[in-house]
Amino acid sequence: MRYTNEFDKNENNQDTVDIYSYYEDVSSSSRGGKRGKRRKKKKSKLLKAAIIILVVAFIAIGAFWVYALSLLNKVEKAPLEVKEPGELNISTNEYAGVKNIALLGIDTRSDNTSGRSDAVLVLSIDKKKDKIKLISIARDSYVKIDGHGQDKLTHAYAFGKSTLAVKTLNKNFGLEITDYVTVNFFEFSRMIDYIGGVELDLTKKEVNHINSYIIPRLKKTGLKCKKITKSGKQRLDGVQALCYARIRKIDGDIERGNRQKNVLEAMFKQVKKMNVTKLPKVVEMVLSECQTSLSNNDIMSMGLWAMASDPVIEDLSIPNKNIKARGQIIRGGWYYVYDTDVAKQEMKNFILELEPKTEEKE
Repeated sequence: MRYTNEFDKNENNQDTVDIYSYYEDVSSSSRGGKRGKRRKKKKSKLLKAAIIILVVAFIAIGAFWVYALSLLNKVEKAPLEVKEPGELNISTNEYAGVKNIALLGIDTRSDNTSGRSDAVLVLSIDKKKDKIKLISIARDSYVKIDGHGQDKLTHAYAFGKSTLAVKTLNKNFGLEITDYVTVNFFEFSRMIDYIGGVELDLTKKEVNHINSYIIPRLKKTGLKCKKITKSGKQRLDGVQALCYARIRKIDGDIERGNRQKNVLEAMFKQVKKMNVTKLPKVVEMVLSECQTSLSNNDIMSMGLWAMASDPVIEDLSIPNKNIKARGQIIRGGWYYVYDTDVAKQEMKNFILELEPKTEEKE
């Protein structure tokens, strides 16, 4: 036993000081003496610290979810008007491993008052392969529409809004879509400005068309656009990117769909580079321009996955060189006419990454 002179320093407190607390049994340290007690105290402190960290983490997660839900509440929710999936023209189960969503671009500030979908895309989420696939389908495609015979794909939205648009995509292309998102592409110009613009590669023909045709038309809507001074890869502001996405006269709806995909991909790449503190505002701006049948949990799950996994983005246009298509005047209207069964297989091969079937020679 050894005596510590700490007791002598507390002579005035002899009645309240426990003298045995100032002794240390060195030989008992391996048997749970004071050193053992210190270990217990350290473990206790570590345990308390861990509990505090967990509590703080849970509070932070809770706060994040509350904030996230407040943002998601800005999305206009509108379920598809069906009682069961069978009413959506779904008769197969080939896309069980992926999630196909109809993405309908609505240009609410254009001179289009008929309510047609300005762009028709299919967004395919493949979490197992960490891939996002975008398929743009020509809006003038000649397809079967329930209750309306054959007509333009874009007219399905005009006839029956999102529900009929989804039914039409499933009926003609067998995509097993059960959810949709409508996006007001016209208002995306504000968000593009907020994220610092987008990088796009423009041809000389596209630049000339934007400056001579698109910009004058946009002025009628009250939007001012700076002329683009050169071709090639460059950063465009929001209105310039909108002008680029609206080009159609120089080549047609297929290329217009490709340009819209290019803008979406450029936006995604730019957002990933942004400071995390700016992301909530981006989310708010996007969601305020959307209507969807997706639940808050669905949106949150896909968003967190996309930011965490850094998925590869791939795209496809319908029709394409593998699908023989022709422009045809039918009942006074212009249509893209092609074999939708061939297009259906092309989409399936692309989404599920299947090898194209080759015809056997006799």
